[in-house]
Amino acid sequence: MENSQELINVNDLQLDFRHELSAMINGKSLLNCIQCGVCSSGCTVSEWMDLQPHLVVSSLLLGMKERILSSRAIWMCSICHRCTERCPKSVDYSFLLTLLRNLAIEEGHAPPEYTADLENVFSAGFALPLHGSMFKSVNRRRERNGLPELAPADVESIRSIIQVTGLDRCMNKGDEQSNVE
Repeated sequence: MENSQELINVNDLQLDFRHELSAMINGKSLLNCIQCGVCSSGCTVSEWMDLQPHLVVSSLLLGMKERILSSRAIWMCSICHRCTERCPKSVDYSFLLTLLRNLAIEEGHAPPEYTADLENVFSAGFALPLHGSMFKSVNRRRERNGLPELAPADVESIRSIIQVTGLDRCMNKGDEQSNVE
């Protein structure tokens, strides 16, 4: 985990950000957070995050929008909901992280691993490329385990969903392929 002893210029703070987020999450207010740390102590992945959950919330409360949207913490969370279930003030941290991920994508902060998976889904319909011998191998293993054959993905429908939701904006391939079709 990284040391959070950095200096922040007060002019870089976006003090209205916490109110904007609170309005977006309707009653699941992060403004209720008392910084008890229960969310972080119960988090199964916090030791690998650059900011533990309670530090994400405190940074949001302080208006450190750029710090949060560019952090790895919002992408490391497995959305297991343990933090939300344990919070004594009913802060819905899981919901908040989903919102923060969406905002991060809108502002161009999606990590390369995410965009690579999204590009695979956009081009082939699967997060892991499954064509040719790999597809056949997967189906042989499925058959041995009594599972039905893996159906080919409806790539056109998947591309349409990605484009309608705007996810293609965070992909390198998405813009090129969107314009080709």
